[in-house]
Amino acid sequence: MKNVFIVNKASRTGHAAEVWAEVEAYLQSEDIPYEVHFTQGAFDATNFAKEATSKGEDVALFVMGGDGTLNEALNGIADFENTIYTPLPSGSANDYVSGIGMEGTALDILKRALDTDKYKMLDVGKVIYDGGERLFGVSSGIGVDAYVCLQALDSKLKSFLNRFGLGSATYSLLTIGDIFTMPFSDAHITTWFANQKTEMDVKGTIFAAAMNCRAEGGGVPMAPKARPDSGFLTAFYAHDVSRLKCFALLPFLVAGKHEGKKGFDLLNFDKIKIEMNDKMCVHADGEHLGFFDTISFECMPKCLKVRGF
Repeated sequence: MKNVFIVNKASRTGHAAEVWAEVEAYLQSEDIPYEVHFTQGAFDATNFAKEATSKGEDVALFVMGGDGTLNEALNGIADFENTIYTPLPSGSANDYVSGIGMEGTALDILKRALDTDKYKMLDVGKVIYDGGERLFGVSSGIGVDAYVCLQALDSKLKSFLNRFGLGSATYSLLTIGDIFTMPFSDAHITTWFANQKTEMDVKGTIFAAAMNCRAEGGGVPMAPKARPDSGFLTAFYAHDVSRLKCFALLPFLVAGKHEGKKGFDLLNFDKIKIEMNDKMCVHADGEHLGFFDTISFECMPKCLKVRGF
């Protein structure tokens, strides 16, 4: 099996370069054959992953970076059957690695992956929007949480907090401001789950997130019971509450105690379609996709082989 590494040395304000140096030293000391590609800009990880996995051979794909880099590489996998994926965390939040239950440093995960042929089959989410579609490992959403992700991409606050290892706090701080400034929108929601179709109208939608893992935004447990091997996704949507009430509920959200609170709803689904009255910001694993008024999310059950647990 061919070992291919995709590395974003710029993640976590350059911290990943130090992590890669440690990983590279181990690979060389153990005489482990590998090839490495370093990202320089947007979609490099996608292109590298596509090139590595489209030749019909077995590939062990190791991806080092934050959740955005992991997402790009995930979207480049051309052959899921012959690809074994291992995320090596070096970002600010690392929601995917924690969300699938991996523990330890990038080097710890690498050593475990190289020491076994065993892997887990995990679900992948897909968001479909006007003009395209995108896979996600952690979550995809529309509304305030997506706008927070857009702001965080080039946030000076995030760069500052990264110096102290607190970059994940960026998302919570930005959320507080956006709740009081972002426009809300009414929506029509259609869900499919266990061969049943349900439709509902929702007033004043603040955001809607499709969760494959339990937490996003630096560890905020949007869907505390979501699991990446369940075979379905979980939607968390906030609606029909005042901005002040939403702000007051944030501590419950951060603590994962929001289930059952009025205006904070959770539901499981195989597929969901959200039709908004107004265009709102959309993200996938924190990566900005644009502003849309109609999107769909669906689950791709147990399609990704992941090693390193």
